[in-house]
Amino acid sequence: MKTNRRTISLGILLTALSISACAVQQSNSNDQAKLEEQTIGKSIIADFGTHIKDEVTLLFGTALIPFKINDYGISELIAGDYLEVSFTGEYMEYLTYPSTIDMRTITVTGMKLYEARMAEYELTPIPGSGDLDLVPTEEYKYYTMITAEYVINEDGSFLTKDEYLKTAEAGSKLYGSNPAIMNSYNVNVLYSYNPRPNHKNIGDNN
Repeated sequence: MKTNRRTISLGILLTALSISACAVQQSNSNDQAKLEEQTIGKSIIADFGTHIKDEVTLLFGTALIPFKINDYGISELIAGDYLEVSFTGEYMEYLTYPSTIDMRTITVTGMKLYEARMAEYELTPIPGSGDLDLVPTEEYKYYTMITAEYVINEDGSFLTKDEYLKTAEAGSKLYGSNPAIMNSYNVNVLYSYNPRPNHKNIGDNN
């Protein structure tokens, strides 16, 4: 009886892809560990239009956020925040994109938010040019390293930084998010509004 090697190879490949697609990140599966309180912390990352077209989606690392943050005194999350979640049970994250957290296997016992530091910029005309530059206001003069590629609007839409600057007015403000857990002055997300008008002083994450 002849065997079609190509068919067998294709079957093996499809099986491997199926297993890969269902990969799971798990916490310690030891029964004792499931009873003890554990903590997992991740940065809040902005997904620009990949998950939902033309909208920003905030992710817990690479996972959709399933947690009821209001139950723990947290009113909102912004890109650059760092969220620690305490829980009992077994943490299981299905590694698709965005990945999903199985809330049936854990009980959340607490949360702690480390807020991103905010920097303020004024759009200033570049001498001899019709273009605008992002100039940090005096309090944030050290935050000159901007790697942000997009500007997030209050309605959840976004533009590339270049698109935004083409139609922006001189004197208007942009607000930059500096990641809470990084010891740098890098701003990697920009907002056309201030998402934290009552933010704490720079460097104060408590």
